[in-house]
Amino acid sequence: MASPTLLTNPSLREFRAHYQALASVTRLRILQYLAGIPEITVLELAEAIGISQPRLSWHLRMLRRGQLVRAHRVGRAVYYSLNREGLSAFHRELTTLIAPRPRVRALQHEWSEV
Repeated sequence: MASPTLLTNPSLREFRAHYQALASVTRLRILQYLAGIPEITVLELAEAIGISQPRLSWHLRMLRRGQLVRAHRVGRAVYYSLNREGLSAFHRELTTLIAPRPRVRALQHEWSEV
């Protein structure tokens, strides 16, 4: 039976999507640009960072899956912004995930004696 302090499989899948979204220099450049502005359209962002709109849309989809950006539509334009709350939440969860646990340490000590 799983310990209540351990993350569930859906949470681990969310972690994977979050960190996969960070595993691209292009996506990191997008996040860096979004960090300095309140929001921007896809077309404006594509022009600002110098990549095609279809390629940018693919990267933005990965960032949405990783809960790193937010999107909302106004007419035909889609606006994106950095999801600072999502970043903070994942940072807190990662801290919890990797925090030392007394029970785990005790098991490691028992295993080292075998």
